[in-house]
Amino acid sequence: MYRIIDAQLKQPQYASFTEFAQAALAQDKKDSLQAVLSVSLRTNSIGQAFAVGYRCALQALLPELNASQWAAMCVTESQGNHPKQIKTQVTPEGLVSGEKSFVTMAELSRQLVVIAKTGEVQGERPVLRAVLLQQPSTGISLQVMSAMNLVPDIGHGKITLETAQGIILPGDGHNDYSKRFRYLEDIHVLMAFVTLIFSMSVRYQLPPSISEKCLLLMSSLLAQELLDATWQHLHMAAAFESFEKIVGEFEAGFDGLPEAFKSDWLRDKKLFSIASKAKLARTDKARAWLQGYSY
Repeated sequence: MYRIIDAQLKQPQYASFTEFAQAALAQDKKDSLQAVLSVSLRTNSIGQAFAVGYRCALQALLPELNASQWAAMCVTESQGNHPKQIKTQVTPEGLVSGEKSFVTMAELSRQLVVIAKTGEVQGERPVLRAVLLQQPSTGISLQVMSAMNLVPDIGHGKITLETAQGIILPGDGHNDYSKRFRYLEDIHVLMAFVTLIFSMSVRYQLPPSISEKCLLLMSSLLAQELLDATWQHLHMAAAFESFEKIVGEFEAGFDGLPEAFKSDWLRDKKLFSIASKAKLARTDKARAWLQGYSY
């Protein structure tokens, strides 16, 4: 960890999102959290930090993805992202038809991990599979959305699939891919955010206590095994709580930071609270499990 920090802090921050995107693809760390650490030490915005966290979460989910290309997780549809709300379908031959209404990094991505239903039902829930597709290819149409007010450098799009050929991945589309990705995204994106704060604090000589707290949280996240176990949801609850305190202390020292960074930060920091209800639900479930833990 510290060798990575020393090496990257000696390098300048990325001059543009394009330079950042190229560096994210070029990094050679096999461990996904170390990859986040390495790239995030040179980021200069919440958008860049989120993008590398998102990318590395997908690489952790699917190590077989082509590391030289960006990838996108395609779950959300017009009615939502709950298994019962998924209408996109996949045939046994891997032909996918449907529409994904909100795909993060859609335009930049060449690999799409699409969650689709098979038409079968298991209990009360439709059977879902994950399908890997390449973009552009026959049967895939992309409609790029206008830049959002929040992290405008992160693009989104709507993807329409018309009997597009893909490769059906092994396992359950919900439990093994969609649900597991939520945990992986949480830890990788949090790692990116706290590393961004650490880097800015060191580069602009903010109070050392900020860097110290960041180092502790970064070390804690690096120590996690990526298993999506109940214990780890408890760990993440504490990590998010620590991060909130770090953000408060970081913002108190804002005077020493560039105006452009401060403006972008205040605009984009709402990203920290997105999906907070879902995170709280996972925490509550883990805490209830702990209360009934038997040994």
